[in-house]
Amino acid sequence: MMTASRDSVAYQQYEERFPVEQKRELRAAPAPRRRKKTRIRPSLFACIAILAATAAYILFCQMQLTELTTEVSRQNDALSELTAENVSLTTRQMSSVNLDEVEKYAVNTLGMVKMDNSQIEYVSLTNPDTVTVSDSGISLDALFSGLARSFSAIVEYIN
Repeated sequence: MMTASRDSVAYQQYEERFPVEQKRELRAAPAPRRRKKTRIRPSLFACIAILAATAAYILFCQMQLTELTTEVSRQNDALSELTAENVSLTTRQMSSVNLDEVEKYAVNTLGMVKMDNSQIEYVSLTNPDTVTVSDSGISLDALFSGLARSFSAIVEYIN
């Protein structure tokens, strides 16, 4: 029986096929370099400044829009109050005016008299009035322009 040793052929062939890696020498890694502090580039600073100015402008515009919307709302409320007051006053005026009182005032104070049938004069015109109706049908242009106006109104309402 043969014993295996490091000098045998099997070991030699194994070492030829799969060579043993040589041990590497360990070296100390160099210390990492510290980066220098970089200054902000002027172009980056300009972009940030432009973005800040744009954001401030948009905020200012939204603030003005909110103020104007509030003012429009106040004015609409005042308009509705005044419209209701107008209707109330007009109704009160119409109910306070009695036609019998007006007729008595006209006859007694102003000296007016009612018109008789003999005072009526009829006027005949030589050329009678005529009315010409242009094309009353709906055209495609009118339909498309109406749709465009409706779409614009919807977009304006959404904004």
